[in-house]
Amino acid sequence: MSILLILSGLIFCGASVFCFYKANYCACTRAGQCDNPVNHFWLGAITCALISLTFCCLALHVELGTLLWLTLMASCFLGAFISAKQSQKRKCTNTIKVNALLINETS
Repeated sequence: MSILLILSGLIFCGASVFCFYKANYCACTRAGQCDNPVNHFWLGAITCALISLTFCCLALHVELGTLLWLTLMASCFLGAFISAKQSQKRKCTNTIKVNALLINETS
């Protein structure tokens, strides 16, 4: 039972991080255009984080459950951050190659 609660906490933790990054992406790239989805993403991030915290606390009691939840959240945020950096680096590399082709083609 404890393992299922921890796995459920991990799933909701991942959903919370996804909603958080989606809200930040929407707020940064389309400021003022998507106020309503941003509110939904923030609400989803907070709700999923609270559900994840509840599952972790039910599985391992309050003190250890909270530490587990903090570890899960930190791991999910770190994984998403590293993935975003790699994706951005890959996108920049492809852009440089295209720009080099355009420069060579016009000259």
